[in-house]
Amino acid sequence: MLPSMRFYIISIVSIFVALGIGIFIGFTMDTQEFVIEQQEIINEIIESQFETLINENKELKANVNTLESENEYKDEYINLSYESIIKGKLEGLKVGIIETSEDYVTSGIGRDLEMSGAKVINVTTLNNNIIDKEKLSNLYKRLNINVSKNPAETTITTITESIISGVSSPMFEDLEKEGFIETIGNYEEDIDYLIICGGSYDDNSKRINQVDRIIVGIAKKYNIPIIGVEKSNVNYSYISGYKDLDISTVDNVDMTIGKVAMILAMEGIGGHYGIKNTADGVIPYFNKE
Repeated sequence: MLPSMRFYIISIVSIFVALGIGIFIGFTMDTQEFVIEQQEIINEIIESQFETLINENKELKANVNTLESENEYKDEYINLSYESIIKGKLEGLKVGIIETSEDYVTSGIGRDLEMSGAKVINVTTLNNNIIDKEKLSNLYKRLNINVSKNPAETTITTITESIISGVSSPMFEDLEKEGFIETIGNYEEDIDYLIICGGSYDDNSKRINQVDRIIVGIAKKYNIPIIGVEKSNVNYSYISGYKDLDISTVDNVDMTIGKVAMILAMEGIGGHYGIKNTADGVIPYFNKE
């Protein structure tokens, strides 16, 4: 009996299925070999790059160590030589220091000023409540003092004029007792130069206008040279505000190089010095002809 048409169809389909399976298996085997070859190539590239990175890292570490050593030598040189650089630069100059905020203590610069031959007459810290109009008004009322204008401006003006003139205000004792100010030194001797120390924890642009601007204005009124300084690590810098007030600045007086810059600037080489983007240079170019 002759096979039916169904038999032929099933046979043909079976043949094609078998061919398809064979082709698939062959392709899969070739693909696996290709993938394995590519993986080996990629692994070789990665290993090569990894070795390169290791070598580069070693070189960078060596460079860092070299730079650190150089910086240590430079720091040692500065620390050993800065005394001779500033010695006698400000001989006989009588200096008053006003910390315009209680956030940062910068009165340590007094030692360096005296090393330069200057005499620090007094150090005054204006606490943060010095601009509290209500508290100041209450103080003036208790003292039976009439204030016709802003009590904060009146107080800051009185403090600055007393420091400059060497005529101590009777209010100083009450202001200190009430926690508005802190004082160190002699307030019965006039000064030749005024340093204001800024910088604060928070954005106090308004305070600069309420406090520092008044101090600078009074100093200029009495023809007293004035410089604005701050530490290198303050949260909020006053230097831009000081530049707007047209006074010289140093933004890193906590660093030895900053102390040198301050002394040289006070000697008469004005400008803006330090390590922040507001500075024109690290220190004055004091040998410039």
